[in-house]
Amino acid sequence: MGGSLKEKILQFLYVPAITFIIFLLINPAGLAAVCRGIPLETDTTPPTGFVWDARSFDGFCYPVNKHANFINLSWGENLSYVEKPGSSHGPLGIGNSGNNVIDDEELVYTTVPYPTKQKIASKLGLNAATLPEDVKDPFYHTLAWFGTPYIAIENDSTQIAPLVFKQGGSDEKCLKTGEVWNIGKGYNLSVQQVDVEGDKVWFSLEKDGKELESAIVNAAGPVADRIFAGTADIGNSDDQLYFITYVDSVFQGQVDSLAVFKYTWLVDKDSALIIENNDEFNGFEVKEANKDRLVLKNKDMITIKMDDKTYFTDKWYFQASDKNKSRYKKGYVLYPAKDICSPGTHRLRGLPLETDTTPSTGFFWNAMSFDGFCYPINKHAQFINCSWGENLSYVEKDSSHGPLGIGNSGNNVIDDEELVYTTVPYPTKQKIASKLGLNAATLPEDVKDPFYHTLAWFGTPYIAIENDSTQIAPLVFKQGGSDEKCLKTGEVWNIGKGYNLSVQQVDVEGDKVWFSLEKDGKELESAIVNAAGPVADRIFAGTADIGNSDDQLYFITYVDSVFQGQVDSLAVFKYTWLVDKDSVLVIENNDEFNGFEVKEANKDRLVLKNKDMITIKMDDKTYFTDKWYFQASDKNKSRYGDGYVIYPGTDVVVEAPEEEIEAEAQADESTGKVEAPVNLQPDNSDSAEKETASKAISRATDSPGSETSSEEDAEENNAGEKEAPGFGLLAGVLGLAAGFVRRK
Repeated sequence: MGGSLKEKILQFLYVPAITFIIFLLINPAGLAAVCRGIPLETDTTPPTGFVWDARSFDGFCYPVNKHANFINLSWGENLSYVEKPGSSHGPLGIGNSGNNVIDDEELVYTTVPYPTKQKIASKLGLNAATLPEDVKDPFYHTLAWFGTPYIAIENDSTQIAPLVFKQGGSDEKCLKTGEVWNIGKGYNLSVQQVDVEGDKVWFSLEKDGKELESAIVNAAGPVADRIFAGTADIGNSDDQLYFITYVDSVFQGQVDSLAVFKYTWLVDKDSALIIENNDEFNGFEVKEANKDRLVLKNKDMITIKMDDKTYFTDKWYFQASDKNKSRYKKGYVLYPAKDICSPGTHRLRGLPLETDTTPSTGFFWNAMSFDGFCYPINKHAQFINCSWGENLSYVEKDSSHGPLGIGNSGNNVIDDEELVYTTVPYPTKQKIASKLGLNAATLPEDVKDPFYHTLAWFGTPYIAIENDSTQIAPLVFKQGGSDEKCLKTGEVWNIGKGYNLSVQQVDVEGDKVWFSLEKDGKELESAIVNAAGPVADRIFAGTADIGNSDDQLYFITYVDSVFQGQVDSLAVFKYTWLVDKDSVLVIENNDEFNGFEVKEANKDRLVLKNKDMITIKMDDKTYFTDKWYFQASDKNKSRYGDGYVIYPGTDVVVEAPEEEIEAEAQADESTGKVEAPVNLQPDNSDSAEKETASKAISRATDSPGSETSSEEDAEENNAGEKEAPGFGLLAGVLGLAAGFVRRK
């Protein structure tokens, strides 16, 4: 894409913080791990083209200290739509905002390598003259390839190998004699022997059980001699650096002799990728492959599905809203995204801001610019126009340290009550109402209202009891509109947070199912439903006293059908919705949560402010809640060199499958395995409980269900089985219950 167009597009996207809410939004309040890009409205985007870069799509690699170069020199990844003259479907933007087709070669993926200094060079003060000969250069070149960091061999973008591991500058690994360090991708560093008296350690590097390198290093020797470097033939190049480690020290523990390793860096030498013109990757064709950059374009037409995902690579997809959900109701909302499935710790981040370009009076991140906040895409217009959802703002007051912005861009102190967290509830229609065409008059009496109000609370969706923000309960599960759960007689559905739906019996001939809802082994509800009855009669609703309110809806499910399988009788459940009725949180003025104090608590919104001063650490994380932090660059890393870069972030843990955990239980796992520094959907596994004495939040670990119910496979694997009573005992009851629901 031409430079002038790119600059125009970037100016369009990367506007000052106070006005960027016009253009930004975040993916739906689904609860899976998702990294996503800044969403756009097709009726406000330029028809000639638009772009997401490393700052505006969290699926791309983004090293904060290279922020200025990523802007000024176009380093890193870029995904752009460029209208092709004469294309079949016309532009995707203003004047043709309903178009949902990207013609071939209109979606362009570009990646430009960038230099990174080896930790052994930056931390030990070494340069090309003082580094070991095998290291050669204090810098290596990273090429981000579809969101994953690769190393450009000989600084050449056309031959790359994946970066397996990069040890942080302050990290160290302590290994005893005989211990094995599983670095990743089959590579292990094994300590054969530690000689404490002689300050020596003998270690080896293996891959898949085969030794690659072996060395004895004197931990008391000169700095350069304590570095071990491994080289190999990689791609089209000979004797290329692929492994570095540094022996910091050896010492005698209480039982064992140990060695400390630092600055370890490892490339998978056996997985080199050679890229040439006309090669095809992920549905893209390479149009330009040279040392300095790669350019790929979509090979086939992409038809964007409304209110759904449209994959354009094996992992990346476009998430679109429904039609006419933009602010001006003439277009739809669109952003790129990636679901995160790989086990490990991943980062969600907000839009990076520069302190020398942000207004000194204040700036903010809202549900459209911080991935840690909940955001339902189809409520885009109201999130902008009505300020629904969450907002984290810095508001300058007459304080000790002055403003944080233009004119005082070096300030790294947020004084008390300058960081403001606001959350406003928003209505959501029950799936049973929207999908079955029901309203307040035709819904069962216990449901009462086709709408419920969601209040996002520190990134987690809660339900506002009686639409009141001051009393909330966590949403445990919400089944997607097209999802269904099929259960056989005796099967248990683990919905989450100790709740189980158990099918006691299925009567296929009578079209009936008997099921119960339990929590922690205690039955809460029991019903017999006729799956052939009227629509409203196939809905089961459970109510309970929640918070300060009586008879509040907390559970819904719909029996879609019953049928006879090859072996078992089965029932199909849809539109299931569950609130944790026992974890209500009542919020009052002056309560304290996560270092914030409640300044305004009313039915329509909550406003909290930081209780204590926050000093932002340079080139580090500064936590301001138990989960959220500010990530700052080093000093003077903004475009104009007068300020620093800052964004809010939160780390999300994706658990490994149980079988993987068992397989690796014997290995010493490292926390430094390299993943693309992407942003995800927040870890909404936390629930809050108000303690009587301190009114502090107590965090739980069960995850609420997502709109797309992506957790169902895990739920099935974890489900237990429950014995059902004999069918003969139930026959009389089923006869009496035909056509209606009985609730215990």
